[in-house]
Amino acid sequence: MLAEVKQIEAALKQILYSCVEHVQATKAALYLSASRDLNDKKYELVTSYQYNAADRKVVGANDDLVDRLSVKRQPFYVNGLGADQRFAEMLFRQGNDRLLATPLFARGRMVGFIDMRDKAGKKPFETPDLAAAQKIGEDMLRVLVKNNIFGLAPVPLAEDPGATLVSNAPTAQMASVQAQGPAQQPLQAGQVFSAKAAHAIEAARQYLSRRQLTRDTTTRVLNETDLDSVRVLLPAVLAIPGATLGVVSAIGHVNNPQIIVAQSSVSEAILEKLQAHLEAWLKRTNQTRLLMRPQVLYPFGVKAIPILSLGPTFSAPVNVLSVEGLVFTVAFETQPDQNAQRALKMFLRQIENAVDSAVSATAGRSDRAMIAERLLEPDFEKYPDLADHSREVAVIAQRFAKLLDLPAAQVETVRIAALVHDVGLRLLDYERLYKRPMLTAEELRGLNEHPVVGAALVEPLLGADVAQAVLRHHERVDGKGYPSRLPGPQIPLSARIIQIADAWVAMTHSTYQPAISRDAATKRLREAAGSQFDAALVERFLRSITEIVT
Repeated sequence: MLAEVKQIEAALKQILYSCVEHVQATKAALYLSASRDLNDKKYELVTSYQYNAADRKVVGANDDLVDRLSVKRQPFYVNGLGADQRFAEMLFRQGNDRLLATPLFARGRMVGFIDMRDKAGKKPFETPDLAAAQKIGEDMLRVLVKNNIFGLAPVPLAEDPGATLVSNAPTAQMASVQAQGPAQQPLQAGQVFSAKAAHAIEAARQYLSRRQLTRDTTTRVLNETDLDSVRVLLPAVLAIPGATLGVVSAIGHVNNPQIIVAQSSVSEAILEKLQAHLEAWLKRTNQTRLLMRPQVLYPFGVKAIPILSLGPTFSAPVNVLSVEGLVFTVAFETQPDQNAQRALKMFLRQIENAVDSAVSATAGRSDRAMIAERLLEPDFEKYPDLADHSREVAVIAQRFAKLLDLPAAQVETVRIAALVHDVGLRLLDYERLYKRPMLTAEELRGLNEHPVVGAALVEPLLGADVAQAVLRHHERVDGKGYPSRLPGPQIPLSARIIQIADAWVAMTHSTYQPAISRDAATKRLREAAGSQFDAALVERFLRSITEIVT
Protein backbone atom coordinates (compact mmCIF):
# COMPACT_ATOMS: atom_id res chain seq x y z
CA MET A 1 0.00 0.00 0.00
CA LEU A 2 1.30 3.46 -0.85
CA ALA A 3 2.45 5.36 2.24
CA GLU A 4 0.09 8.28 1.59
CA VAL A 5 -2.87 5.92 1.27
CA LYS A 6 -1.96 4.17 4.50
CA GLN A 7 -2.02 7.51 6.31
CA ILE A 8 -5.70 8.02 5.48
CA GLU A 9 -6.78 4.37 5.71
CA ALA A 10 -8.96 5.06 8.76
CA ALA A 11 -10.89 7.77 6.93
CA LEU A 12 -11.37 5.54 3.90
CA LYS A 13 -12.58 2.67 6.06
CA GLN A 14 -15.09 4.94 7.77
CA ILE A 15 -16.63 5.78 4.40
CA LEU A 16 -16.57 2.12 3.41
CA TYR A 17 -18.70 1.29 6.43
CA SER A 18 -21.44 3.46 4.90
CA CYS A 19 -22.00 0.55 2.51
CA VAL A 20 -23.74 -1.17 5.41
CA GLU A 21 -26.17 1.71 5.88
CA HIS A 22 -26.83 2.85 2.31
CA VAL A 23 -26.77 -0.40 0.30
CA GLN A 24 -26.96 -2.94 3.16
CA ALA A 25 -23.88 -4.80 1.87
CA THR A 26 -22.73 -7.35 4.42
CA LYS A 27 -19.12 -7.04 3.26
CA ALA A 28 -17.16 -4.56 1.18
CA ALA A 29 -13.66 -3.76 0.00
CA LEU A 30 -11.87 -0.70 -1.37
CA TYR A 31 -9.26 -1.21 -4.08
CA LEU A 32 -6.93 1.62 -5.10
CA SER A 33 -4.12 1.88 -7.61
CA ALA A 34 -1.02 0.05 -6.37
CA SER A 35 1.15 2.61 -8.15
CA ARG A 36 1.30 6.36 -8.38
CA ASP A 37 1.34 5.84 -12.16
CA LEU A 38 -2.32 5.18 -12.99
CA ASN A 39 -1.29 3.79 -16.37
CA ASP A 40 -0.13 0.63 -14.60
CA LYS A 41 -3.78 -0.37 -14.05
CA LYS A 42 -2.98 -2.55 -11.07
CA TYR A 43 -5.24 -2.25 -8.02
CA GLU A 44 -4.66 -3.51 -4.48
CA LEU A 45 -6.99 -4.10 -1.56
CA VAL A 46 -6.39 -1.24 0.91
CA THR A 47 -9.23 -1.66 3.41
CA SER A 48 -12.32 -3.81 3.89
CA TYR A 49 -14.83 -5.25 6.33
CA GLN A 50 -15.96 -8.89 6.47
CA TYR A 51 -14.49 -9.34 2.98
CA ASN A 52 -12.88 -12.61 1.88
CA ALA A 53 -10.14 -11.51 -0.50
CA ALA A 54 -9.28 -15.09 -1.57
CA ASP A 55 -6.83 -14.66 -4.47
CA ARG A 56 -7.87 -11.05 -5.16
CA LYS A 57 -5.59 -8.94 -2.96
CA VAL A 58 -4.12 -7.43 -6.15
CA VAL A 59 -5.96 -7.35 -9.50
CA GLY A 60 -4.90 -6.12 -12.90
CA ALA A 61 -6.36 -4.75 -16.12
CA ASN A 62 -7.29 -8.24 -17.36
CA ASP A 63 -9.47 -8.91 -14.31
CA ASP A 64 -13.13 -9.20 -15.32
CA LEU A 65 -14.35 -6.77 -12.67
CA VAL A 66 -11.66 -4.18 -13.45
CA ASP A 67 -12.36 -4.52 -17.18
CA ARG A 68 -16.13 -4.04 -16.76
CA LEU A 69 -15.74 -0.99 -14.51
CA SER A 70 -13.03 0.69 -16.59
CA VAL A 71 -15.00 0.26 -19.81
CA LYS A 72 -18.54 1.04 -18.59
CA ARG A 73 -17.48 3.60 -15.96
CA GLN A 74 -20.71 3.06 -14.04
CA PRO A 75 -21.84 1.03 -11.00
CA PHE A 76 -23.44 -2.33 -11.73
CA TYR A 77 -24.73 -5.32 -9.82
CA VAL A 78 -24.96 -9.11 -10.28
CA ASN A 79 -27.53 -11.15 -8.35
CA GLY A 80 -26.71 -14.87 -8.26
CA LEU A 81 -24.00 -17.06 -9.77
CA GLY A 82 -26.12 -17.65 -12.85
CA ALA A 83 -26.83 -13.99 -13.61
CA ASP A 84 -23.54 -13.28 -15.39
CA GLN A 85 -21.19 -16.13 -16.29
CA ARG A 86 -18.31 -13.67 -16.45
CA PHE A 87 -18.43 -13.20 -12.67
CA ALA A 88 -19.79 -16.58 -11.56
CA GLU A 89 -16.41 -18.12 -10.80
CA MET A 90 -15.15 -15.07 -8.93
CA LEU A 91 -18.24 -15.09 -6.71
CA PHE A 92 -17.92 -18.83 -6.16
CA ARG A 93 -14.25 -18.57 -5.17
CA GLN A 94 -15.05 -15.92 -2.60
CA GLY A 95 -18.20 -17.58 -1.27
CA ASN A 96 -20.66 -14.89 -2.34
CA ASP A 97 -23.93 -14.81 -4.28
CA ARG A 98 -24.39 -11.11 -5.11
CA LEU A 99 -22.09 -8.30 -6.21
CA LEU A 100 -22.41 -4.51 -6.41
CA ALA A 101 -19.41 -2.53 -7.65
CA THR A 102 -18.71 1.11 -8.42
CA PRO A 103 -15.61 2.65 -10.07
CA LEU A 104 -13.66 5.65 -8.79
CA PHE A 105 -12.81 7.92 -11.71
CA ALA A 106 -10.84 11.16 -11.50
CA ARG A 107 -9.43 13.19 -14.39
CA GLY A 108 -10.45 10.49 -16.82
CA ARG A 109 -8.53 7.71 -15.01
CA MET A 110 -9.84 4.91 -12.83
CA VAL A 111 -7.99 5.26 -9.53
CA GLY A 112 -9.83 2.38 -7.87
CA PHE A 113 -13.19 0.80 -7.15
CA ILE A 114 -15.47 -0.38 -4.34
CA ASP A 115 -16.53 -4.04 -4.30
CA MET A 116 -19.66 -4.77 -2.23
CA ARG A 117 -21.15 -8.21 -1.63
CA ASP A 118 -24.30 -9.97 -0.38
CA LYS A 119 -27.06 -7.56 0.61
CA ALA A 120 -28.48 -8.15 4.09
CA GLY A 121 -31.42 -10.49 4.39
CA LYS A 122 -30.31 -12.30 1.24
CA LYS A 123 -32.06 -9.60 -0.79
CA PRO A 124 -31.01 -8.78 -4.35
CA PHE A 125 -29.31 -5.50 -5.18
CA GLU A 126 -31.66 -3.13 -7.01
CA THR A 127 -31.55 0.05 -9.12
CA PRO A 128 -31.62 2.48 -6.12
CA ASP A 129 -28.47 0.76 -4.84
CA LEU A 130 -26.60 1.94 -7.94
CA ALA A 131 -27.15 5.60 -7.04
CA ALA A 132 -26.22 4.93 -3.42
CA ALA A 133 -23.03 3.14 -4.49
CA GLN A 134 -22.09 6.03 -6.76
CA LYS A 135 -22.60 8.47 -3.87
CA ILE A 136 -20.30 6.39 -1.65
CA GLY A 137 -17.72 6.43 -4.44
CA GLU A 138 -17.94 10.22 -4.68
CA ASP A 139 -17.39 10.52 -0.92
CA MET A 140 -14.33 8.30 -1.26
CA LEU A 141 -12.97 10.43 -4.10
CA ARG A 142 -13.39 13.61 -2.04
CA VAL A 143 -11.07 12.19 0.61
CA LEU A 144 -8.52 11.21 -2.03
CA VAL A 145 -8.65 14.66 -3.61
CA LYS A 146 -8.43 16.43 -0.24
CA ASN A 147 -5.25 14.52 0.57
CA ASN A 148 -3.81 14.84 -2.95
CA ILE A 149 -3.59 11.06 -3.39
CA PHE A 150 -2.34 10.19 -6.91
CA GLY A 151 -1.79 13.91 -7.51
CA LEU A 152 -5.52 14.64 -7.69
CA ALA A 153 -5.24 18.05 -6.00
CA PRO A 154 -2.58 20.71 -5.44
CA VAL A 155 -2.83 20.43 -1.64
CA PRO A 156 0.55 19.25 -0.26
CA LEU A 157 0.64 16.22 1.97
CA ALA A 158 1.73 16.54 5.56
CA GLU A 159 5.01 14.87 6.38
CA ASP A 160 4.77 11.26 7.49
CA PRO A 161 5.42 11.35 11.24
CA GLY A 162 6.58 7.73 11.11
CA ALA A 163 5.50 4.81 13.22
CA THR A 164 6.25 4.81 16.90
CA LEU A 165 6.38 1.85 19.18
CA VAL A 166 3.49 1.49 21.60
CA SER A 167 4.76 0.75 25.05
CA ASN A 168 2.70 -2.34 25.72
CA ALA A 169 4.90 -4.90 27.41
CA PRO A 170 5.12 -8.55 26.33
CA THR A 171 3.42 -9.98 29.42
CA ALA A 172 0.35 -9.09 31.47
CA GLN A 173 2.52 -7.79 34.33
CA MET A 174 4.53 -5.63 31.96
CA ALA A 175 1.44 -4.45 30.11
CA SER A 176 0.19 -2.76 33.27
CA VAL A 177 3.06 -0.26 33.08
CA GLN A 178 2.70 2.34 30.34
CA ALA A 179 5.77 4.01 28.88
CA GLN A 180 5.58 7.80 28.68
CA GLY A 181 6.62 9.90 25.72
CA PRO A 182 7.49 8.96 22.15
CA ALA A 183 9.26 5.73 21.30
CA GLN A 184 13.04 5.94 21.04
CA GLN A 185 15.66 4.10 19.03
CA PRO A 186 16.75 0.61 20.23
CA LEU A 187 18.78 0.97 23.42
CA GLN A 188 22.52 0.83 23.13
CA ALA A 189 25.07 -0.98 25.29
CA GLY A 190 25.93 0.88 28.46
CA GLN A 191 22.43 2.23 29.00
CA VAL A 192 19.54 0.27 30.52
CA PHE A 193 20.23 -3.09 28.87
CA SER A 194 23.29 -5.27 28.88
CA ALA A 195 25.61 -5.30 25.88
CA LYS A 196 24.27 -8.76 25.01
CA ALA A 197 20.64 -7.58 24.93
CA ALA A 198 21.42 -4.39 23.01
CA HIS A 199 23.42 -6.38 20.46
CA ALA A 200 20.56 -8.90 20.07
CA ILE A 201 18.09 -6.10 19.29
CA GLU A 202 20.34 -4.45 16.74
CA ALA A 203 21.30 -7.73 15.07
CA ALA A 204 17.65 -8.82 14.84
CA ARG A 205 16.56 -5.57 13.23
CA GLN A 206 19.41 -5.74 10.71
CA TYR A 207 18.58 -9.36 9.88
CA LEU A 208 14.85 -8.70 9.31
CA SER A 209 15.67 -5.60 7.29
CA ARG A 210 17.86 -7.67 4.97
CA ARG A 211 15.32 -10.45 4.75
CA GLN A 212 12.31 -8.13 4.22
CA LEU A 213 10.29 -10.84 5.94
CA THR A 214 7.21 -12.00 4.05
CA ARG A 215 5.15 -15.16 3.93
CA ASP A 216 7.15 -18.24 3.04
CA THR A 217 7.14 -18.74 -0.73
CA THR A 218 8.60 -22.22 -0.62
CA THR A 219 6.21 -24.54 -2.43
CA ARG A 220 5.91 -28.30 -2.41
CA VAL A 221 5.49 -30.44 -5.53
CA LEU A 222 2.82 -33.09 -5.05
CA ASN A 223 3.70 -36.71 -5.70
CA GLU A 224 1.45 -39.66 -6.47
CA THR A 225 1.07 -40.50 -2.78
CA ASP A 226 -0.20 -36.99 -2.04
CA LEU A 227 -2.70 -37.21 -4.90
CA ASP A 228 -4.14 -40.47 -3.55
CA SER A 229 -6.10 -38.42 -0.99
CA VAL A 230 -7.76 -36.57 -3.90
CA ARG A 231 -8.57 -39.79 -5.75
CA VAL A 232 -10.27 -41.17 -2.65
CA LEU A 233 -12.34 -38.05 -1.91
CA LEU A 234 -13.14 -36.60 -5.34
CA PRO A 235 -15.85 -39.13 -6.35
CA ALA A 236 -18.06 -37.78 -3.57
CA VAL A 237 -18.53 -34.56 -5.58
CA LEU A 238 -20.82 -36.48 -7.92
CA ALA A 239 -23.31 -36.77 -5.08
CA ILE A 240 -23.97 -33.02 -5.34
CA PRO A 241 -27.28 -32.60 -7.23
CA GLY A 242 -26.68 -31.95 -10.93
CA ALA A 243 -22.89 -32.48 -10.89
CA THR A 244 -21.64 -34.41 -13.95
CA LEU A 245 -17.88 -33.90 -13.67
CA GLY A 246 -15.44 -33.24 -10.85
CA VAL A 247 -11.83 -32.29 -11.58
CA VAL A 248 -8.69 -31.47 -9.59
CA SER A 249 -5.82 -30.07 -11.69
CA ALA A 250 -2.28 -29.83 -10.29
CA ILE A 251 -0.67 -27.11 -12.41
CA GLY A 252 3.08 -26.83 -12.12
CA HIS A 253 3.47 -30.23 -10.48
CA VAL A 254 5.06 -33.35 -12.00
CA ASN A 255 3.48 -33.84 -15.45
CA ASN A 256 0.63 -31.47 -14.44
CA PRO A 257 -1.70 -34.30 -13.37
CA GLN A 258 -5.44 -33.89 -13.64
CA ILE A 259 -7.89 -36.23 -11.91
CA ILE A 260 -11.39 -36.33 -13.42
CA VAL A 261 -14.37 -38.22 -12.03
CA ALA A 262 -17.55 -38.51 -14.09
CA GLN A 263 -21.03 -40.04 -14.04
CA SER A 264 -20.92 -41.01 -17.75
CA SER A 265 -18.27 -41.54 -20.39
CA VAL A 266 -16.28 -38.45 -21.32
CA SER A 267 -15.43 -37.92 -24.97
CA GLU A 268 -12.36 -36.18 -26.35
CA ALA A 269 -14.57 -33.26 -27.36
CA ILE A 270 -15.73 -32.79 -23.75
CA LEU A 271 -12.13 -33.04 -22.53
CA GLU A 272 -11.12 -30.33 -24.99
CA LYS A 273 -13.92 -28.06 -23.76
CA LEU A 274 -12.90 -28.75 -20.18
CA GLN A 275 -9.29 -27.79 -20.93
CA ALA A 276 -10.46 -24.65 -22.78
CA HIS A 277 -12.48 -23.66 -19.71
CA LEU A 278 -9.49 -24.23 -17.43
CA GLU A 279 -7.11 -22.32 -19.70
CA ALA A 280 -9.50 -19.36 -19.79
CA TRP A 281 -9.74 -19.46 -15.98
CA LEU A 282 -5.95 -19.57 -15.68
CA LYS A 283 -5.61 -16.61 -18.01
CA ARG A 284 -8.08 -14.55 -15.97
CA THR A 285 -6.21 -15.37 -12.76
CA ASN A 286 -2.79 -14.63 -14.30
CA GLN A 287 -1.54 -18.21 -14.07
CA THR A 288 0.51 -20.23 -16.52
CA ARG A 289 -1.30 -22.18 -19.24
CA LEU A 290 0.04 -25.74 -19.36
CA LEU A 291 -0.90 -29.00 -20.98
CA MET A 292 -2.50 -31.41 -18.53
CA ARG A 293 -2.19 -35.17 -18.12
CA PRO A 294 -5.82 -36.16 -17.48
CA GLN A 295 -6.81 -39.32 -15.64
CA VAL A 296 -10.54 -40.06 -16.03
CA LEU A 297 -12.17 -42.24 -13.35
CA TYR A 298 -15.67 -43.68 -13.33
CA PRO A 299 -16.13 -44.54 -9.64
CA PHE A 300 -19.79 -45.60 -10.00
CA GLY A 301 -19.56 -47.26 -13.41
CA VAL A 302 -20.41 -45.73 -16.77
CA LYS A 303 -23.97 -44.80 -17.67
CA ALA A 304 -25.26 -45.74 -21.10
CA ILE A 305 -25.68 -42.14 -22.23
CA PRO A 306 -22.33 -40.27 -22.48
CA ILE A 307 -21.84 -36.65 -21.46
CA LEU A 308 -22.82 -34.78 -24.61
CA SER A 309 -22.21 -31.20 -23.53
CA LEU A 310 -20.39 -29.26 -20.83
CA GLY A 311 -22.95 -27.41 -18.73
CA PRO A 312 -22.29 -24.55 -16.27
CA THR A 313 -18.70 -25.05 -15.11
CA PHE A 314 -16.97 -23.48 -12.12
CA SER A 315 -13.34 -23.45 -10.98
CA ALA A 316 -11.74 -22.36 -7.72
CA PRO A 317 -8.22 -22.54 -6.27
CA VAL A 318 -7.52 -25.22 -3.67
CA ASN A 319 -5.83 -23.23 -0.90
CA VAL A 320 -3.28 -25.43 0.84
CA LEU A 321 -0.30 -24.19 2.85
CA SER A 322 2.99 -24.49 0.88
CA VAL A 323 1.23 -26.04 -2.15
CA GLU A 324 0.37 -23.92 -5.18
CA GLY A 325 -1.31 -24.59 -8.51
CA LEU A 326 -4.21 -26.78 -7.34
CA VAL A 327 -7.53 -26.01 -9.05
CA PHE A 328 -10.92 -27.60 -8.34
CA THR A 329 -13.47 -27.64 -11.19
CA VAL A 330 -17.07 -28.89 -11.30
CA ALA A 331 -19.46 -29.09 -14.26
CA PHE A 332 -23.25 -29.22 -13.83
CA GLU A 333 -26.12 -30.25 -16.07
CA THR A 334 -27.94 -27.01 -15.29
CA GLN A 335 -27.29 -23.93 -13.17
CA PRO A 336 -26.78 -25.19 -9.56
CA ASP A 337 -29.30 -24.02 -6.97
CA GLN A 338 -28.36 -22.59 -3.58
CA ASN A 339 -28.20 -26.01 -1.90
CA ALA A 340 -25.82 -27.30 -4.57
CA GLN A 341 -23.69 -24.16 -4.29
CA ARG A 342 -23.49 -24.59 -0.53
CA ALA A 343 -22.51 -28.26 -0.90
CA LEU A 344 -19.88 -27.25 -3.44
CA LYS A 345 -18.24 -24.81 -1.03
CA MET A 346 -18.19 -27.44 1.72
CA PHE A 347 -16.68 -30.01 -0.61
CA LEU A 348 -13.92 -27.62 -1.66
CA ARG A 349 -12.99 -27.23 2.01
CA GLN A 350 -12.90 -31.03 2.40
CA ILE A 351 -10.47 -31.32 -0.51
CA GLU A 352 -8.25 -28.65 1.04
CA ASN A 353 -8.18 -30.47 4.37
CA ALA A 354 -7.48 -33.83 2.68
CA VAL A 355 -4.52 -32.50 0.68
CA ASP A 356 -3.29 -30.51 3.67
CA SER A 357 -3.31 -33.59 5.88
CA ALA A 358 -1.51 -35.67 3.24
CA VAL A 359 1.20 -33.04 2.84
CA SER A 360 1.56 -32.57 6.60
CA ALA A 361 2.09 -36.29 7.08
CA THR A 362 5.18 -36.26 4.86
CA ALA A 363 6.55 -32.73 5.21
CA GLY A 364 8.80 -33.23 8.21
CA ARG A 365 6.70 -31.20 10.63
CA SER A 366 7.83 -33.35 13.54
CA ASP A 367 11.35 -31.98 12.96
CA ARG A 368 9.98 -28.44 13.15
CA ALA A 369 8.28 -29.21 16.46
CA MET A 370 11.54 -30.57 17.84
CA ILE A 371 13.40 -27.43 16.77
CA ALA A 372 10.74 -25.26 18.39
CA GLU A 373 11.10 -27.13 21.69
CA ARG A 374 14.86 -26.67 21.59
CA LEU A 375 14.48 -22.94 20.90
CA LEU A 376 12.06 -22.63 23.79
CA GLU A 377 14.26 -24.32 26.34
CA PRO A 378 17.90 -24.78 25.23
CA ASP A 379 20.03 -26.97 27.45
CA PHE A 380 22.44 -24.25 28.44
CA GLU A 381 19.91 -21.83 29.96
CA LYS A 382 16.50 -22.81 31.33
CA TYR A 383 13.69 -20.40 32.28
CA PRO A 384 10.89 -22.68 33.52
CA ASP A 385 8.37 -19.86 33.97
CA LEU A 386 8.84 -18.69 30.39
CA ALA A 387 8.68 -22.25 29.06
CA ASP A 388 5.56 -23.14 31.06
CA HIS A 389 3.80 -19.98 29.92
CA SER A 390 4.67 -20.62 26.28
CA ARG A 391 3.56 -24.25 26.37
CA GLU A 392 0.22 -23.31 27.92
CA VAL A 393 -0.32 -20.63 25.27
CA ALA A 394 0.50 -23.20 22.57
CA VAL A 395 -2.07 -25.68 23.91
CA ILE A 396 -4.85 -23.09 24.04
CA ALA A 397 -3.96 -21.55 20.68
CA GLN A 398 -3.95 -24.99 19.04
CA ARG A 399 -7.38 -25.89 20.45
CA PHE A 400 -8.75 -22.53 19.36
CA ALA A 401 -7.36 -22.93 15.83
CA LYS A 402 -8.97 -26.36 15.55
CA LEU A 403 -12.34 -24.96 16.66
CA LEU A 404 -12.02 -22.35 13.91
CA ASP A 405 -11.84 -25.29 11.49
CA LEU A 406 -8.48 -24.23 10.08
CA PRO A 407 -6.57 -26.69 7.87
CA ALA A 408 -4.31 -29.09 9.77
CA ALA A 409 -1.10 -27.45 8.54
CA GLN A 410 -2.26 -24.01 9.68
CA VAL A 411 -3.24 -25.38 13.09
CA GLU A 412 0.28 -26.77 13.43
CA THR A 413 1.78 -23.43 12.40
CA VAL A 414 -0.28 -21.71 15.12
CA ARG A 415 0.92 -24.25 17.71
CA ILE A 416 4.58 -23.93 16.74
CA ALA A 417 4.43 -20.13 16.63
CA ALA A 418 2.70 -20.00 20.02
CA LEU A 419 5.39 -22.24 21.46
CA VAL A 420 8.15 -19.82 20.41
CA HIS A 421 6.26 -16.50 20.53
CA ASP A 422 8.32 -15.20 23.47
CA VAL A 423 11.74 -16.72 22.72
CA GLY A 424 13.09 -13.24 22.00
CA LEU A 425 12.78 -12.43 25.72
CA ARG A 426 15.62 -14.86 26.46
CA LEU A 427 18.13 -12.48 24.90
CA LEU A 428 16.79 -9.33 26.59
CA ASP A 429 17.96 -9.72 30.21
CA TYR A 430 14.88 -11.81 30.97
CA GLU A 431 16.34 -13.35 34.13
CA ARG A 432 16.92 -9.88 35.58
CA LEU A 433 13.67 -8.18 34.57
CA TYR A 434 10.75 -10.59 34.28
CA LYS A 435 9.73 -10.54 37.96
CA ARG A 436 10.50 -6.90 38.64
CA PRO A 437 7.37 -5.27 40.14
CA MET A 438 7.84 -2.09 38.10
CA LEU A 439 9.78 -1.39 34.94
CA THR A 440 11.06 1.93 33.66
CA ALA A 441 9.89 3.35 30.35
CA GLU A 442 13.31 2.59 28.84
CA GLU A 443 13.18 -1.03 30.01
CA LEU A 444 9.69 -1.43 28.56
CA ARG A 445 10.77 0.01 25.22
CA GLY A 446 13.63 -2.45 25.13
CA LEU A 447 11.45 -5.42 26.01
CA ASN A 448 9.03 -4.36 23.28
CA GLU A 449 11.76 -5.45 20.86
CA HIS A 450 11.25 -9.11 21.77
CA PRO A 451 8.94 -9.88 18.78
CA VAL A 452 11.66 -8.59 16.43
CA VAL A 453 14.38 -10.56 18.17
CA GLY A 454 12.20 -13.67 18.30
CA ALA A 455 11.23 -13.46 14.61
CA ALA A 456 14.87 -13.11 13.55
CA LEU A 457 15.75 -16.11 15.72
CA VAL A 458 13.06 -18.49 14.43
CA GLU A 459 12.78 -17.47 10.77
CA PRO A 460 15.79 -19.42 9.41
CA LEU A 461 14.84 -22.51 11.46
CA LEU A 462 11.03 -22.59 11.40
CA GLY A 463 10.10 -20.59 8.32
CA ALA A 464 8.50 -17.26 7.50
CA ASP A 465 4.93 -18.24 8.50
CA VAL A 466 6.01 -18.93 12.07
CA ALA A 467 8.25 -15.86 12.09
CA GLN A 468 5.40 -13.62 10.94
CA ALA A 469 3.19 -14.84 13.79
CA VAL A 470 6.00 -14.22 16.29
CA LEU A 471 6.75 -10.78 14.85
CA ARG A 472 3.09 -9.69 14.94
CA HIS A 473 1.74 -11.19 18.17
CA HIS A 474 1.77 -7.80 19.92
CA GLU A 475 0.22 -5.79 17.11
CA ARG A 476 -3.31 -4.52 17.85
CA VAL A 477 -6.33 -4.44 15.57
CA ASP A 478 -6.67 -0.69 16.19
CA GLY A 479 -3.19 -0.15 14.80
CA LYS A 480 -1.62 0.87 18.12
CA GLY A 481 0.49 -2.24 18.72
CA TYR A 482 4.16 -2.97 18.18
CA PRO A 483 6.61 -3.27 16.50
CA SER A 484 4.94 -1.88 13.32
CA ARG A 485 1.51 -0.50 14.34
CA LEU A 486 -0.23 -2.74 11.80
CA PRO A 487 -4.05 -2.46 11.63
CA GLY A 488 -6.22 -5.54 12.09
CA PRO A 489 -6.58 -6.71 8.47
CA GLN A 490 -2.79 -6.81 8.08
CA ILE A 491 -2.13 -8.91 11.19
CA PRO A 492 -1.81 -12.61 10.29
CA LEU A 493 -4.64 -14.80 11.59
CA SER A 494 -2.14 -16.97 13.47
CA ALA A 495 -0.87 -13.91 15.36
CA ARG A 496 -4.42 -12.79 16.22
CA ILE A 497 -5.16 -16.24 17.62
CA ILE A 498 -1.96 -16.25 19.69
CA GLN A 499 -2.72 -12.75 21.03
CA ILE A 500 -5.91 -13.99 22.66
CA ALA A 501 -4.39 -17.22 23.98
CA ASP A 502 -1.39 -15.31 25.35
CA ALA A 503 -3.58 -12.76 27.13
CA TRP A 504 -5.81 -15.47 28.62
CA VAL A 505 -2.87 -17.43 30.04
CA ALA A 506 -1.19 -14.26 31.35
CA MET A 507 -4.37 -13.24 33.17
CA THR A 508 -5.43 -16.61 34.58
CA HIS A 509 -2.00 -17.98 35.57
CA SER A 510 0.34 -16.59 38.21
CA THR A 511 3.58 -16.62 36.21
CA TYR A 512 3.93 -12.84 35.90
CA GLN A 513 1.19 -11.46 38.17
CA PRO A 514 -1.45 -12.72 40.59
CA ALA A 515 -3.99 -14.73 38.64
CA ILE A 516 -7.51 -13.38 38.20
CA SER A 517 -10.73 -15.37 37.89
CA ARG A 518 -12.10 -16.62 34.58
CA ASP A 519 -15.02 -14.23 34.89
CA ALA A 520 -12.66 -11.28 35.33
CA ALA A 521 -10.49 -12.44 32.42
CA THR A 522 -13.58 -12.83 30.25
CA LYS A 523 -14.63 -9.28 31.07
CA ARG A 524 -11.19 -7.91 30.17
CA LEU A 525 -11.13 -9.73 26.85
CA ARG A 526 -14.55 -8.34 25.96
CA GLU A 527 -13.48 -4.84 26.92
CA ALA A 528 -10.43 -5.10 24.64
CA ALA A 529 -12.33 -6.66 21.72
CA GLY A 530 -12.14 -4.40 18.69
CA SER A 531 -9.20 -2.42 20.01
CA GLN A 532 -6.47 -4.79 21.17
CA PHE A 533 -8.00 -8.02 19.88
CA ASP A 534 -10.00 -9.15 16.87
CA ALA A 535 -13.62 -8.78 18.05
CA ALA A 536 -14.96 -11.75 16.08
CA LEU A 537 -12.21 -14.03 17.38
CA VAL A 538 -12.81 -12.92 20.97
CA GLU A 539 -16.50 -13.72 20.63
CA ARG A 540 -15.73 -17.15 19.18
CA PHE A 541 -13.11 -17.84 21.87
CA LEU A 542 -15.42 -16.96 24.74
CA ARG A 543 -18.34 -18.83 23.24
CA SER A 544 -16.22 -22.01 23.21
CA ILE A 545 -14.20 -21.36 26.36
CA THR A 546 -15.18 -24.65 28.02
CA GLU A 547 -13.84 -26.56 25.00
CA ILE A 548 -10.62 -24.55 24.78
CA VAL A 549 -9.65 -24.20 28.44
CA THR A 550 -9.78 -27.26 30.68
